Amino acid sequence: MKSLLPSLLAAAMLLSPSLNALISASPYLHYPRALFNETIPGNGTAPGNGTSNGNDTVPCVNLKNPFQGRELYVNSGYATKLEETIKSFLEEGDKLNAARTRSVQKVSTFVWVSSTDNINGLIKDLDEAAALQRERPMKQYLFPFVVYNLPDRDCSAKASDGEFHLSDDGLTKYFDFIDTISLLLETPKYLNLRHAIVLEPDSLGNMVTNMDVPKCAGAAEAYIEGLAYAVAKLQKWNVDLYIDAAHSNWLGWPGNLEPAAKLFKEVLTRAGGNAKIRGFATNVSNYNAFNPKTADIIYGAGPDNPNWSELRYAQALAPYLEAEGLPAHFIIDQGRSGAQNIRTKGGHWCNIADSGFGLRPTSETGECIVDALVWVKPGGESDGTSDANATRFDVNCVSEDAKVPAPEAGFWFNEFVKDLVRNADPPLEPTYLEGPGGQNRTSKFKIKKTWWL
Repeated sequence: MKSLLPSLLAAAMLLSPSLNALISASPYLHYPRALFNETIPGNGTAPGNGTSNGNDTVPCVNLKNPFQGRELYVNSGYATKLEETIKSFLEEGDKLNAARTRSVQKVSTFVWVSSTDNINGLIKDLDEAAALQRERPMKQYLFPFVVYNLPDRDCSAKASDGEFHLSDDGLTKYFDFIDTISLLLETPKYLNLRHAIVLEPDSLGNMVTNMDVPKCAGAAEAYIEGLAYAVAKLQKWNVDLYIDAAHSNWLGWPGNLEPAAKLFKEVLTRAGGNAKIRGFATNVSNYNAFNPKTADIIYGAGPDNPNWSELRYAQALAPYLEAEGLPAHFIIDQGRSGAQNIRTKGGHWCNIADSGFGLRPTSETGECIVDALVWVKPGGESDGTSDANATRFDVNCVSEDAKVPAPEAGFWFNEFVKDLVRNADPPLEPTYLEGPGGQNRTSKFKIKKTWWL
């Protein structure tokens, strides 16, 4: 009979925030996942349209999962943008999808800090989350955000080129940018929050596969140094870091797994011997499914890539990470993964037409190595412009799979959001302002608590 200790500790940590903090800070509980994970007989079902690979078990107790038992901050700025979508549906007489969009307003999406101008917005959101935590002390709030501002960012594309450039002392400016965020998180009024931070989407993926692109080759050292600096500066008791690990149809190909793990290790080594991360984020801003029954056509007829889902990718990458002494924990973006087989090529990433909102954020993933399914990308913010005359125009944004016309990256793309609502899978539960008898009827999506992760 397996020990009950992990289960009892997991229960105690949920009931006692002070015990949670004590255990999380303990150097004696930083075990490899195999040593403090408990498998319990069950059906092994993971969320989605299929079941997980491996044994017929419900995966482990994972005491340090930052998403377990916490309330995810809901981005009020994103909710405000969705008002335009609600209004648009109502003008068409589509009350059902307007009501479904109201439900999206209650789903947590990550706050993106992708320029120095975003710092003020980050402060506003942190203030709001800290106020919620003070008002509801029995809840534990998790504030999720993305840091995305490396110099010469988006080196293999043009649509999301950032404010810092190596030709203009961009790396020093990036260090200052990280210093600002680090100091901000030390503000006393924010210390009651927990933070989950995704670091620099697409950066290291480009270092593995796109070094033949001159801009990527020129930025490689700065990417590694910048990421290492960010990891080192954000070592805080209430911060959990997830380095971006691209996605299953990028680094998930078998030949990319070991080089990716070794590159991640190099970043951690440069960050310093005591630097720790929680794990890795995959599928950020992409469209791949977590655990489908069959492979999307982008993976080839075979399928040619055996790691043809985000879960399969995480499972395949995990042993390479552990071989390098890295944590094999993942969060997986499912914000725009509701519709599959809508792309003709896996390399198409820009504003894919007929996309749908995907699985809702949850820590009930059915897989020990997956901390949570999340919505990192706020669905509706454009991936890039379709205007061929724009400075940041990328041909990917006018591919046969792209929805056009599209605004600049980060700008609100209302027609795209309407597709996300209509094509959501699972379908969105509607939230009506008034139900029978004048009663409000609302749906509230939040991170689910679970004893098994």
